[in-house]
Amino acid sequence: LKPQPHTHTRGATVRGSLQASGARARARPPGAEPMAELEQDRLRASWADMFQKAVQADSWGQVVEAQEDYQRLASIVATKQGAPYIASADKDMMQKLCLCLSARVQALKTLNETITSFDMKALQPVFDTLFTGRELDQFPIESFKFQSVQLVKPTTHGEIVCEGDEHSDWQQQQAVLKTVVGTVVCLRIEKIGLKDAQDYIDPYMTVIVSDCRANMIDTHDTPVARERLPQHVFFNHQVYLKVSLEEMQAQQAALFFEFKHYKPKKKKVSTRCWAFMELSELKRDDEMVLEIYHKPTDLRKKAIKLHSEKPLYLHLYATFVRS
Repeated sequence: LKPQPHTHTRGATVRGSLQASGARARARPPGAEPMAELEQDRLRASWADMFQKAVQADSWGQVVEAQEDYQRLASIVATKQGAPYIASADKDMMQKLCLCLSARVQALKTLNETITSFDMKALQPVFDTLFTGRELDQFPIESFKFQSVQLVKPTTHGEIVCEGDEHSDWQQQQAVLKTVVGTVVCLRIEKIGLKDAQDYIDPYMTVIVSDCRANMIDTHDTPVARERLPQHVFFNHQVYLKVSLEEMQAQQAALFFEFKHYKPKKKKVSTRCWAFMELSELKRDDEMVLEIYHKPTDLRKKAIKLHSEKPLYLHLYATFVRS
Protein backbone atom coordinates (compact mmCIF):
# COMPACT_ATOMS: atom_id res chain seq x y z
CA LEU A 1 0.00 0.00 0.00
CA LYS A 2 1.23 3.49 -0.77
CA PRO A 3 1.77 5.76 2.24
CA GLN A 4 -0.80 8.49 2.58
CA PRO A 5 0.35 12.09 3.04
CA HIS A 6 0.42 13.79 6.43
CA THR A 7 -2.30 16.43 6.15
CA HIS A 8 -2.67 19.47 8.36
CA THR A 9 -5.15 21.57 6.40
CA ARG A 10 -8.27 20.54 8.32
CA GLY A 11 -6.81 20.58 11.80
CA ALA A 12 -6.35 16.81 11.91
CA THR A 13 -3.13 14.93 11.33
CA VAL A 14 -3.38 11.80 9.24
CA ARG A 15 -0.19 9.83 8.93
CA GLY A 16 0.32 6.88 6.63
CA SER A 17 3.07 4.34 6.55
CA LEU A 18 4.18 1.43 4.47
CA GLN A 19 2.52 -1.74 5.64
CA ALA A 20 5.07 -4.30 6.79
CA SER A 21 4.72 -7.72 5.25
CA GLY A 22 3.71 -10.30 7.82
CA ALA A 23 5.85 -12.86 6.01
CA ARG A 24 9.11 -11.26 7.13
CA ALA A 25 10.33 -10.34 10.59
CA ARG A 26 12.92 -7.84 9.42
CA ALA A 27 12.19 -4.17 8.86
CA ARG A 28 12.42 -3.14 5.24
CA PRO A 29 12.88 0.61 4.76
CA PRO A 30 11.34 2.20 1.66
CA GLY A 31 13.59 1.48 -1.29
CA ALA A 32 15.01 -1.66 0.33
CA GLU A 33 13.95 -4.13 -2.33
CA PRO A 34 14.67 -7.87 -2.18
CA MET A 35 18.10 -7.18 -3.68
CA ALA A 36 18.94 -5.16 -0.55
CA GLU A 37 17.77 -8.07 1.62
CA LEU A 38 20.11 -10.37 -0.29
CA GLU A 39 22.89 -7.87 0.34
CA GLN A 40 22.08 -7.88 4.06
CA ASP A 41 22.20 -11.68 4.15
CA ARG A 42 25.54 -11.63 2.35
CA LEU A 43 26.97 -9.02 4.72
CA ARG A 44 25.83 -10.90 7.83
CA ALA A 45 27.44 -14.15 6.64
CA SER A 46 30.64 -12.42 5.51
CA TRP A 47 31.02 -10.41 8.72
CA ALA A 48 30.36 -13.48 10.88
CA ASP A 49 33.13 -15.37 9.06
CA MET A 50 35.55 -12.46 9.42
CA PHE A 51 34.70 -12.13 13.12
CA GLN A 52 35.24 -15.83 13.79
CA LYS A 53 38.64 -15.64 12.09
CA ALA A 54 39.64 -12.63 14.21
CA VAL A 55 38.45 -14.25 17.45
CA GLN A 56 40.33 -17.43 16.63
CA ALA A 57 43.56 -15.52 16.04
CA ASP A 58 42.95 -13.61 19.26
CA SER A 59 42.39 -16.77 21.32
CA TRP A 60 45.55 -18.32 19.88
CA GLY A 61 47.61 -15.31 20.94
CA GLN A 62 48.27 -14.16 17.36
CA VAL A 63 48.25 -10.49 18.33
CA VAL A 64 49.18 -8.90 14.99
CA GLU A 65 46.77 -11.05 12.98
CA ALA A 66 43.90 -10.48 15.42
CA GLN A 67 44.52 -6.75 15.49
CA GLU A 68 44.49 -6.52 11.69
CA ASP A 69 41.36 -8.68 11.37
CA TYR A 70 39.42 -6.72 14.00
CA GLN A 71 40.45 -3.41 12.42
CA ARG A 72 39.49 -4.54 8.92
CA LEU A 73 36.07 -5.74 10.10
CA ALA A 74 35.40 -2.55 12.09
CA SER A 75 36.20 -0.38 9.08
CA ILE A 76 33.98 -2.44 6.77
CA VAL A 77 31.02 -2.37 9.18
CA ALA A 78 31.44 1.39 9.56
CA THR A 79 31.07 1.94 5.81
CA LYS A 80 27.58 0.40 5.87
CA GLN A 81 26.16 2.31 8.86
CA GLY A 82 24.63 5.03 6.70
CA ALA A 83 23.18 2.74 4.04
CA PRO A 84 19.50 3.58 3.36
CA TYR A 85 18.36 -0.02 3.83
CA ILE A 86 19.74 -0.29 7.40
CA ALA A 87 17.07 -0.15 10.12
CA SER A 88 17.48 1.77 13.39
CA ALA A 89 18.08 -1.26 15.62
CA ASP A 90 20.78 -2.54 13.25
CA LYS A 91 22.45 0.90 13.16
CA ASP A 92 22.59 0.81 16.95
CA MET A 93 24.15 -2.65 16.97
CA MET A 94 26.62 -1.76 14.21
CA GLN A 95 27.76 1.31 16.16
CA LYS A 96 28.38 -0.80 19.27
CA LEU A 97 30.13 -3.50 17.25
CA CYS A 98 32.47 -0.91 15.73
CA LEU A 99 33.23 0.45 19.20
CA CYS A 100 33.95 -3.03 20.60
CA LEU A 101 36.13 -4.01 17.65
CA SER A 102 38.00 -0.69 17.89
CA ALA A 103 38.44 -1.16 21.65
CA ARG A 104 39.93 -4.61 21.15
CA VAL A 105 42.31 -3.25 18.50
CA GLN A 106 43.46 -0.63 20.99
CA ALA A 107 43.77 -3.23 23.77
CA LEU A 108 45.99 -5.42 21.60
CA LYS A 109 48.15 -2.42 20.70
CA THR A 110 48.58 -1.19 24.28
CA LEU A 111 48.36 -4.58 26.06
CA ASN A 112 45.69 -3.00 28.27
CA GLU A 113 42.99 -5.66 28.67
CA THR A 114 40.05 -3.29 29.17
CA ILE A 115 38.13 -5.50 26.76
CA THR A 116 39.31 -9.11 26.55
CA SER A 117 39.25 -11.90 23.98
CA PHE A 118 36.65 -13.60 26.19
CA ASP A 119 34.48 -10.46 25.89
CA MET A 120 34.80 -10.55 22.11
CA LYS A 121 33.49 -14.12 21.91
CA ALA A 122 30.25 -12.86 23.49
CA LEU A 123 29.61 -10.72 20.37
CA GLN A 124 28.83 -13.71 18.15
CA PRO A 125 25.03 -13.55 18.79
CA VAL A 126 25.07 -9.88 17.77
CA PHE A 127 26.50 -10.72 14.35
CA ASP A 128 24.02 -13.60 14.02
CA THR A 129 20.97 -11.35 14.58
CA LEU A 130 22.01 -8.42 12.37
CA PHE A 131 19.44 -7.61 9.65
CA THR A 132 17.06 -10.37 10.81
CA GLY A 133 14.54 -8.17 12.64
CA ARG A 134 15.35 -9.95 15.90
CA GLU A 135 16.84 -8.01 18.81
CA LEU A 136 18.87 -9.21 21.79
CA ASP A 137 17.51 -8.55 25.28
CA GLN A 138 20.71 -6.68 26.08
CA PHE A 139 24.11 -6.02 24.56
CA PRO A 140 26.57 -8.68 25.82
CA ILE A 141 29.43 -6.30 26.77
CA GLU A 142 29.23 -3.56 29.40
CA SER A 143 29.40 -0.09 27.83
CA PHE A 144 32.28 1.15 30.03
CA LYS A 145 34.60 -1.25 28.22
CA PHE A 146 34.17 0.45 24.83
CA GLN A 147 32.29 3.76 25.03
CA SER A 148 35.35 6.07 25.19
CA VAL A 149 37.45 4.38 22.51
CA GLN A 150 38.61 6.11 19.33
CA LEU A 151 36.76 4.46 16.47
CA VAL A 152 38.44 2.75 13.55
CA LYS A 153 37.52 4.76 10.46
CA PRO A 154 35.53 3.28 7.57
CA THR A 155 37.11 2.11 4.34
CA THR A 156 35.94 2.57 0.78
CA HIS A 157 37.40 0.10 -1.72
CA GLY A 158 40.24 -0.61 0.67
CA GLU A 159 41.08 3.03 1.40
CA ILE A 160 40.55 4.82 4.68
CA VAL A 161 38.01 7.65 4.40
CA CYS A 162 39.74 11.03 4.73
CA GLU A 163 39.33 12.47 8.25
CA GLY A 164 38.61 15.92 6.84
CA ASP A 165 35.81 14.78 4.53
CA GLU A 166 32.93 16.83 5.92
CA HIS A 167 30.46 15.25 3.53
CA SER A 168 31.04 11.74 4.78
CA ASP A 169 27.87 10.29 6.24
CA TRP A 170 29.96 8.42 8.77
CA GLN A 171 31.73 11.60 9.84
CA GLN A 172 28.38 13.36 10.30
CA GLN A 173 26.98 10.51 12.35
CA GLN A 174 29.98 10.17 14.64
CA ALA A 175 30.20 13.93 15.23
CA VAL A 176 26.55 14.06 16.31
CA LEU A 177 26.82 10.92 18.45
CA LYS A 178 29.65 12.60 20.38
CA THR A 179 27.70 15.78 21.12
CA VAL A 180 24.05 14.72 21.41
CA VAL A 181 22.87 12.94 24.57
CA GLY A 182 19.89 10.68 23.95
CA THR A 183 18.30 9.55 20.69
CA VAL A 184 19.87 10.90 17.51
CA VAL A 185 17.36 11.38 14.69
CA CYS A 186 18.56 10.76 11.14
CA LEU A 187 16.28 12.05 8.37
CA ARG A 188 16.78 10.87 4.82
CA ILE A 189 15.35 13.44 2.41
CA GLU A 190 14.38 11.21 -0.47
CA LYS A 191 12.49 13.37 -2.98
CA ILE A 192 9.97 16.18 -3.42
CA GLY A 193 7.20 16.23 -6.00
CA LEU A 194 6.81 19.40 -8.09
CA LYS A 195 5.06 19.83 -11.43
CA ASP A 196 7.98 21.92 -12.76
CA ALA A 197 10.74 19.93 -11.05
CA GLN A 198 13.22 20.21 -13.93
CA ASP A 199 13.10 24.01 -14.06
CA TYR A 200 14.92 24.71 -10.79
CA ILE A 201 18.59 25.67 -10.65
CA ASP A 202 20.74 24.18 -7.87
CA PRO A 203 17.78 23.05 -5.75
CA TYR A 204 18.36 21.96 -2.16
CA MET A 205 16.43 21.46 1.09
CA THR A 206 16.79 23.26 4.41
CA VAL A 207 15.72 21.30 7.48
CA ILE A 208 14.65 23.37 10.49
CA VAL A 209 13.86 22.27 14.04
CA SER A 210 11.67 24.88 15.69
CA ASP A 211 10.36 24.98 19.27
CA CYS A 212 6.76 25.76 20.26
CA ARG A 213 7.56 29.51 20.27
CA ALA A 214 8.79 29.40 16.66
CA ASN A 215 12.46 29.69 17.68
CA MET A 216 14.88 27.76 15.47
CA ILE A 217 16.98 25.35 17.55
CA ASP A 218 18.68 23.47 14.70
CA THR A 219 19.09 23.89 10.93
CA HIS A 220 20.69 21.88 8.13
CA ASP A 221 21.12 22.36 4.39
CA THR A 222 21.34 19.37 2.08
CA PRO A 223 23.72 19.32 -0.88
CA VAL A 224 22.27 20.28 -4.27
CA ALA A 225 19.81 17.67 -5.59
CA ARG A 226 21.26 14.62 -7.30
CA GLU A 227 18.63 14.21 -9.99
CA ARG A 228 15.62 16.00 -11.49
CA LEU A 229 12.82 14.25 -13.32
CA PRO A 230 9.68 15.84 -14.81
CA GLN A 231 7.75 15.76 -11.51
CA HIS A 232 10.33 14.96 -8.82
CA VAL A 233 13.57 16.38 -7.46
CA PHE A 234 15.68 13.63 -5.85
CA PHE A 235 18.05 14.28 -2.93
CA ASN A 236 18.53 10.92 -1.19
CA HIS A 237 20.56 12.72 1.47
CA GLN A 238 20.72 11.99 5.19
CA VAL A 239 20.67 14.71 7.84
CA TYR A 240 21.61 14.02 11.47
CA LEU A 241 19.80 16.41 13.79
CA LYS A 242 21.99 18.04 16.44
CA VAL A 243 19.21 18.04 19.03
CA SER A 244 18.02 14.77 20.57
CA LEU A 245 14.52 13.38 20.19
CA GLU A 246 14.00 13.73 23.94
CA GLU A 247 15.00 17.41 23.91
CA MET A 248 12.73 18.10 20.94
CA GLN A 249 9.86 16.47 22.80
CA ALA A 250 10.57 18.55 25.90
CA GLN A 251 10.49 21.74 23.80
CA GLN A 252 7.39 20.62 21.86
CA ALA A 253 9.34 21.10 18.66
CA ALA A 254 8.25 20.59 15.08
CA LEU A 255 10.25 19.85 11.91
CA PHE A 256 10.14 22.10 8.86
CA PHE A 257 11.46 21.49 5.36
CA GLU A 258 12.10 24.30 2.86
CA PHE A 259 12.70 23.68 -0.84
CA LYS A 260 15.12 26.31 -2.15
CA HIS A 261 16.63 27.15 -5.52
CA TYR A 262 18.80 29.77 -7.18
CA LYS A 263 17.28 32.61 -9.21
CA PRO A 264 19.94 33.92 -11.65
CA LYS A 265 18.00 37.06 -12.61
CA LYS A 266 17.74 38.18 -9.01
CA LYS A 267 21.08 36.58 -8.11
CA LYS A 268 19.71 35.09 -4.92
CA VAL A 269 18.46 31.87 -3.37
CA SER A 270 14.70 31.69 -2.97
CA THR A 271 12.35 29.43 -1.01
CA ARG A 272 9.82 27.91 -3.39
CA CYS A 273 7.67 25.87 -0.97
CA TRP A 274 7.78 24.15 2.40
CA ALA A 275 6.42 21.31 4.53
CA PHE A 276 6.30 20.46 8.21
CA MET A 277 5.57 17.63 10.59
CA GLU A 278 4.82 17.28 14.28
CA LEU A 279 6.98 15.01 16.43
CA SER A 280 4.00 12.71 16.89
CA GLU A 281 4.29 11.93 13.17
CA LEU A 282 7.97 10.99 13.43
CA LYS A 283 8.35 7.21 13.54
CA ARG A 284 11.57 5.26 13.21
CA ASP A 285 12.07 3.03 10.17
CA ASP A 286 9.00 4.47 8.51
CA GLU A 287 8.40 6.50 5.37
CA MET A 288 6.71 9.87 5.85
CA VAL A 289 4.84 11.62 3.06
CA LEU A 290 4.17 15.31 3.70
CA GLU A 291 1.95 17.84 2.00
CA ILE A 292 3.74 20.78 0.41
CA TYR A 293 2.66 24.34 1.23
CA HIS A 294 2.92 27.71 -0.49
CA LYS A 295 5.66 30.10 0.66
CA PRO A 296 6.55 31.84 2.92
CA THR A 297 7.43 29.34 5.63
CA ASP A 298 5.39 29.87 8.77
CA LEU A 299 7.07 28.38 11.84
CA ARG A 300 3.90 29.10 13.83
CA LYS A 301 1.91 26.88 11.44
CA LYS A 302 -0.92 29.38 11.08
CA ALA A 303 -0.76 30.40 7.40
CA ILE A 304 -0.99 27.06 5.61
CA LYS A 305 -1.96 26.92 1.95
CA LEU A 306 -1.36 23.98 -0.36
CA HIS A 307 1.33 24.61 -2.96
CA SER A 308 -0.48 22.54 -5.60
CA GLU A 309 -3.65 20.54 -5.99
CA LYS A 310 -1.69 17.79 -7.73
CA PRO A 311 -0.87 14.65 -5.66
CA LEU A 312 2.79 15.62 -5.20
CA TYR A 313 4.51 15.38 -1.82
CA LEU A 314 7.76 15.45 0.14
CA HIS A 315 9.06 11.96 0.92
CA LEU A 316 11.19 11.34 4.03
CA TYR A 317 12.49 8.39 5.99
CA ALA A 318 13.67 8.39 9.62
CA THR A 319 16.03 6.22 11.63
CA PHE A 320 17.02 6.61 15.28
CA VAL A 321 20.40 5.86 16.86
CA ARG A 322 21.14 5.95 20.58
CA SER A 323 24.18 8.02 21.52
